[in-house]
Amino acid sequence: MGRLIKRLLLFGAAVALIYVASMFIMIKVPVMGTPLIFRTGDYYNLPGGHSWQRFHEFDPAKRWDAVIIGSSHAYRGYDPSVFAAHGHHAFNLGSSAQTPLNSYYVIEHYLDSTNCGLLIFDVFEGSLQNTGLESTADLTQNVTSDGAAWGMAWALRDLRGLNMMALRMISRPTEPDYTNSDYVGLGYAVKKDSVGTEAGPPSKKPVELFERQRHFLEACIQLCRDRGIPLVITSHYARSNMRGEAHEVLAQYMDSILTGTSIPYLDYTDTPGIEDRYWFFDHNHLNATGARIFTTELVDTLESLGYLRKP
Repeated sequence: MGRLIKRLLLFGAAVALIYVASMFIMIKVPVMGTPLIFRTGDYYNLPGGHSWQRFHEFDPAKRWDAVIIGSSHAYRGYDPSVFAAHGHHAFNLGSSAQTPLNSYYVIEHYLDSTNCGLLIFDVFEGSLQNTGLESTADLTQNVTSDGAAWGMAWALRDLRGLNMMALRMISRPTEPDYTNSDYVGLGYAVKKDSVGTEAGPPSKKPVELFERQRHFLEACIQLCRDRGIPLVITSHYARSNMRGEAHEVLAQYMDSILTGTSIPYLDYTDTPGIEDRYWFFDHNHLNATGARIFTTELVDTLESLGYLRKP
């Protein structure tokens, strides 16, 4: 038995060495100006863009009156300048396709009661119908915390997560490969264009929220409790195609997990008077006008509920 264990250990060490050597070569050897590894899979991300800019700007040593978290709905829909106009310091830690799986490790490694006066957690159907692969590919290359990156990669339960971490740990970039011009600071990115067309009716396709993402959303809620972080969960304005039945499953789920808690679900999805044509730049993301109008309404509500102190 002892000899078998020894052989297995030697075999494992050999496999690990071959893996590391192969990844090192693919990451360090360029082909037509780009590391070879980027030609082996479409899930690898270059470091840079909104997420690099956002997480390298965020200062966890600073006290923020509010931090926003979630998917692109968050970083395009919640305007920190509106908070500032009301006398509040806010930072937006949303990122592209961020799921509760990813949000959990952002909270765990960046936020606690000393730096976050209020966590505003944006949810929508898509963020709970996503495996987290896209967001993990993005954030493993762009967050400043190795612990957060490792947590996401492991939680993904996908060997591609190990490859993403190998890329991060071997390449260790100190500068982004690219930046986004629509990033305006404090985590917020803005689009000024309007989609210009009315949306259609809600989809009749059944909505199924992934069990794994439900688990992580509930874990995020518990983590905030454990850390003494005040929490509100929100959904911003939606075009008509995302209202009604298309949103009902998420609304019912949020009610079920928040009943009996002191955590409010501020759901603006079906707010009367939403302008489909001029408040959105695509089928479901707010543009600069929509984000300003929505954030103003949200801040007024948070002040009236006592989550943000009026100046």
